[in-house]
Amino acid sequence: MIFSAALLRNHIRRATVQRCRQQSTHVAKPLIGSGALRTWYNVFGSSNAGYISWIVLGVLGCEVMSGTMSDSIWNSVNQGKTYESTDWSKFVVADDDDDDDDEDDEDGDEEEEGEGDGDGDEEDEDEDDDE
Repeated sequence: MIFSAALLRNHIRRATVQRCRQQSTHVAKPLIGSGALRTWYNVFGSSNAGYISWIVLGVLGCEVMSGTMSDSIWNSVNQGKTYESTDWSKFVVADDDDDDDDEDDEDGDEEEEGEGDGDGDEEDEDEDDDE
């Protein structure tokens, strides 16, 4: 029993070692072709200004993409809860006549206070009498 367990363990170790050796000799294909890398280097990587512009453009591009994505997720989750997505026609009050009447009354009060002889020259008449 102990002998068979040792044999099984040795067999598993050999199989694992052989599998690791096969994987280590396997050559992986590059993700990006050498032509594309050479072109990138000639355009952006060969000078500091080109490399810095690559970084700045990359950061701005990633910022735009992440901002657009986060805004779309936010709007989809909060549909109907934000100012832009609220249907404001539901909040229109049909009876606005009360407010209009109050405004008309206020306009009428101003006219009543300003009533006189109509020309507004009451002070001028008093001054003419003194002379």
